[in-house]
Amino acid sequence: MLRTNVLKKKDEKDPRSDSQLMIDLCGGDEDAFTHVVKRFKRPLFSHLIRMLGNEEDAEEQLQMTFCRVYRYRHNYDPERPLITWVYTIASNLAKKEWRRRSRWSMVSLEKVVLSGSHKMTPHYREGRRELGASIEEAVNELPEHYREPFMLREKQGLSYEEISEVLGIKIGTVKSRINRARSSLRNSLEDVWEMWK
Repeated sequence: MLRTNVLKKKDEKDPRSDSQLMIDLCGGDEDAFTHVVKRFKRPLFSHLIRMLGNEEDAEEQLQMTFCRVYRYRHNYDPERPLITWVYTIASNLAKKEWRRRSRWSMVSLEKVVLSGSHKMTPHYREGRRELGASIEEAVNELPEHYREPFMLREKQGLSYEEISEVLGIKIGTVKSRINRARSSLRNSLEDVWEMWK
């Protein structure tokens, strides 16, 4: 019975806020870091895969991100959202990797699980495949300064304020770049969307 309660407690979500976890970590609570990692690992990994194009590089940058979060934990300002601080670290590491590779690659959207009935007609499945490939190509063709805020908003669900902080640009610039990315994608995908909708 005691063992079951211990296991249950381990799986429970820590009720502390992001900021409180970091405050506790800075105060010597090493367990707080485990909860920070649990809280941000999945969305950060997904973001890094989209940015770097493969799981191996994403995993490496994810580890480096959390190493830096721990190493520079005393630099965190509890008045600011932890998510923006963590994403800033991850984005900066990814940009450094982009410069090293001097290229940008994206994960194929065919690997993304699309919801819907498993009993789709072959025509519908083919349409989804072609649409997914067209979306991937269109996103790849976006200029980097449009692509990154667009992905942070659409894939990671960050607010305009959070994206502004992560990228170090004004909110108006964030909104403008995302709108331009959307407009460009609408234009690029208009023909294929009409064909398969």
